[in-house]
Amino acid sequence: PPIARRAGAGRPARPAAPYGDGQDRQFVAALARGLDILGCFSAARPSLSVTEIAHLLGIPQPTVWRLCHTMTKLGYLTTDSDDRLRPALAVLRLGYMVLSEMKTAELAKPYLQELADRYAAASGIAVCEDNGMRLILRCEGSSELVLNLQTGSRVSLVTSSLGWGYLADLSPQEREVALGDDEAARKSWAAVEGSFLQACEGYRTQGFIINAGVFHPGYNTAAVPVRGIDGRTAFVINCGGESSLLPIAVLEGEVGPRLRELARMLEDVAERAA
Repeated sequence: PPIARRAGAGRPARPAAPYGDGQDRQFVAALARGLDILGCFSAARPSLSVTEIAHLLGIPQPTVWRLCHTMTKLGYLTTDSDDRLRPALAVLRLGYMVLSEMKTAELAKPYLQELADRYAAASGIAVCEDNGMRLILRCEGSSELVLNLQTGSRVSLVTSSLGWGYLADLSPQEREVALGDDEAARKSWAAVEGSFLQACEGYRTQGFIINAGVFHPGYNTAAVPVRGIDGRTAFVINCGGESSLLPIAVLEGEVGPRLRELARMLEDVAERAA
């Protein structure tokens, strides 16, 4: 996405690095400055404006804008809902060995929170537990309609998007086993199975499944399973919100593809760490 130019430049926090001394002809100053920009981000500074980066590095704002524009085009930076910059998924490729030591929830949290903020939605990660889905991470945006869920909450395997994401990745035989013998769950399944199977058609072609108003009326959600190194679903990630703010077209064109990309990146990290 385009990066907005922001006016005003404060006093530099530190002087610009002496990249232009010409002593090392093999040294690429533009690359060094790009890496310096990535180094500006931290837990305390998860997002920055172009002006703030220029201030931190002590280099001209137009130079920072061009570098950030290039890094955004390459997928190393992204913009949030306020046009502030933050590291994007491609940055994960630069540190697999370090990232492999992080828990999945810790690794995925900034990206799921960015989705929740951008779409005034809620997102999360869940695992299948005792014929239900247990949230191990919950991120919320600014929507007035947010379901009363939090990290640790348990949702239905049968009706939730998290449950659908898990079930969609199973064979029909495995799905029967996962559903169990609970009478109430089987009754709920009989009522929603047709909608689930229809949504599975989309999952097979798009790589994500959409739950439109089944878990809660007026609430649309997309979900994607994240497979472990054994090829079986280890987690499910999702993002959903009020249907007026998150219509099916937005789920299909924007949210679902971003969840799918995040899922593949998490799988890649796990595979490289094995």
